[in-house]
Amino acid sequence: MVERSRTVRTIGCGAGFAGDRVDPAVAIAASGLADAVALECLAERTLVPGLRARKSDPAAGADPRLRRRLKPLLPAAGANGCRVISNLGAANPAAAVRQIAALAGEIGCKACVAGVVGDDVLTKKDQIDWQTPITGQLLGAHAYLGCEPIVEAIARGADIVVTGRTADSALFSAEVVPILNNHPNALAGATTVGHLLECSGQITGGNFNPIGKAALSAADYAQLGFPLATVHPDGSAEIFLLDGKPGIVDVLNCTLQLLYEVHDPSSYVTPDVIIDFTGVTFEQVGPNRVRVAGARSRGRPARLKVSGFVDMPGFIADAEIGFAGIGATHRGELAADALRMRLRDIPEEDIRVDLVGVNSILGDAAIASSAPPAEVRVHVSARCADAEMAQIVEDEVIALTLSGPAGGGSIRSERRPRLDVVDGFIDRDLVATELVWESLP
Repeated sequence: MVERSRTVRTIGCGAGFAGDRVDPAVAIAASGLADAVALECLAERTLVPGLRARKSDPAAGADPRLRRRLKPLLPAAGANGCRVISNLGAANPAAAVRQIAALAGEIGCKACVAGVVGDDVLTKKDQIDWQTPITGQLLGAHAYLGCEPIVEAIARGADIVVTGRTADSALFSAEVVPILNNHPNALAGATTVGHLLECSGQITGGNFNPIGKAALSAADYAQLGFPLATVHPDGSAEIFLLDGKPGIVDVLNCTLQLLYEVHDPSSYVTPDVIIDFTGVTFEQVGPNRVRVAGARSRGRPARLKVSGFVDMPGFIADAEIGFAGIGATHRGELAADALRMRLRDIPEEDIRVDLVGVNSILGDAAIASSAPPAEVRVHVSARCADAEMAQIVEDEVIALTLSGPAGGGSIRSERRPRLDVVDGFIDRDLVATELVWESLP
């Protein structure tokens, strides 16, 4: 890894979720502007398949997109001294280290690969303060780690760092920690920057309807640039786009991202620091460039959050049937009411029937349109005690093609195992992390 002697660090976001685009990360690494690119690829829904895969094969459990994502990225990163940090390790960071090292060797990249293990706390399940009683079979329990083990890996020369369940912001702040001053607000600022960057295109104009200015075009969305931030020793930073990349980085968009997934802006809890966002300021300092400052530390939490994944008995049945043409909404409503009658033996709290395009999101708050949609889909989702009941739900939807309103068709149906996510807390002293290594000459 290129020796970094500057008093600022620039980090880019290369992914904001498991299925995110690949090319923006390559562009950031190839630009030569970034000291590191962080790829946030893990959530509860992507950790569960890893847990199931690891249960069947101890060598499995890493993100299955790892190869597709890193094969084009590693050459660009290696050529420009850009570190790669990611939670692509999912349920098996040690396996991910081996896969990455093998890939790097295959494509001729020299790399020192470090993996952070220790987030798996299933063996300590009895020492976790679960917020909801666990009534099923605990498939896995993973603590949210902070940036410290990543910082250690960086200090020991890692070119690529892969983790499992780590706080999203920590993937970004770890690269910055070596240049921060000793004031606790500096780490709060760097962690705030991580929180701002972690959702990739969401801070550069994606998922955003601008007010008083032109919206992005389809071509802009198709090639949307991902964010970078240059962070200073006090934790302040400038968030920006690569030159020529489409997007919107402005004060409003940054403010919206700051408050994203935040319940209490005065006390945003991360494994590394509890942050007070109420003093954060944003300043437009150039085209698609915003300065952020003012985050304050409220100390470090004594406990780490844990996500527990509980296999529950039964299945989820999820099915849809479509109606189109004149009177589609009316026919869909008739079909939905018929399903409610046919499935009335399922407790009300275990079933939902709605019309996609009419009330599937807003429910009773939906406002009737003066121009009803030309097509709707009747959607039913139900918690079922067993496979037989799940089959009954599916069959009742299919039955509407012959014994329901005219024109029903285009059926989609699935049955999947039930799984609950249960939150808990564990004393941080009970969570021991370590690094595993692979190196290529």
